[in-house]
Amino acid sequence: MNRTESRRGMHPVFKILLVLLIVAIIVIGGIFAYVYFQLQGAVGDMNNPGGDSQTGEDIALEDTASNLREGNIDVNNGDPISVVLFGTDSDAERESQASGQRSDTIMVATLNPDTEGGRIVSIPRDTRAEIAGRGTTEKINHAYAYGGPVMAKDTVENFLDTPIDYYISINMDGLEAIVDAVGGITVTSEDSFEQSGFSFAQGETYEMDGEMALAFSRSRKAEGAGGDSGRQMRQQQVVRAISDELLSLQTVTNFNSILDVLSENIQTNIPFSDMNNLRSNYQSAAQNVEQLTLEGVDDRGQDGIWYFYPNEQSYNNMRSELRQNLELDE
Repeated sequence: MNRTESRRGMHPVFKILLVLLIVAIIVIGGIFAYVYFQLQGAVGDMNNPGGDSQTGEDIALEDTASNLREGNIDVNNGDPISVVLFGTDSDAERESQASGQRSDTIMVATLNPDTEGGRIVSIPRDTRAEIAGRGTTEKINHAYAYGGPVMAKDTVENFLDTPIDYYISINMDGLEAIVDAVGGITVTSEDSFEQSGFSFAQGETYEMDGEMALAFSRSRKAEGAGGDSGRQMRQQQVVRAISDELLSLQTVTNFNSILDVLSENIQTNIPFSDMNNLRSNYQSAAQNVEQLTLEGVDDRGQDGIWYFYPNEQSYNNMRSELRQNLELDE
């Protein structure tokens, strides 16, 4: 089948999904990609916030709205929105041991269609913060283990004192499965290190399957891996490579299997009904995203545990930028 015939045979909803994918990649700086599904059933699987670990009760999507909003946002009208993106360390081994998920990657993005601008910032996983609903002060990534994406979203919201409207999370098993579903990816390493039996050399290009891509993106403690910042950079590379494969014609025939993988490994509270409005109203803002930096130091707390402590001025500047982009009064 030639290129013209392929385009003519593409379902119109699939075209929308491709645009959404491009927007999502821009919004989150390439850390995680997400799409909205062709089938309502797949959307239902993804719209699964889980249960409250404190009460054991299920949480409805409408109960995951921001605690700091005075009213509901309307994406149809192009209200400024915020989203937190979690990359969790859930995998088969941790689940078999009944270990809780923790969000090793936390990013917050805001989009404002009026100004056609966005802001995005990474929050280090070891940041010392109060865990929403527990009253304890711990590493911020523990919130996900205690209460899933809802408690984690609320914790990030309280830490920033800024409304968080939506969340998207993907687990590490999901990353491996998605890479395999798209038939592998091509990535050039910018560092030299070893991880999980794989060796990577700076400047070398690798054809990666899911296992190799997972090892590449998870390493942070190995010599030469560059710590957390190096890992974040590699995660960006991996997801950009995944997006290239998803947008290629070769993966169109694999769309159903890719949907199955995504629906099993992604959670979000973004309603299916908002899909087209997000595409049409927020695309310009997503193409003008400014990267913010939260500076600080790593130090040992009084409890003997190492934390990341944000610099007060850096925190205030970052918080102010996010709130201004959401058109919130200081």
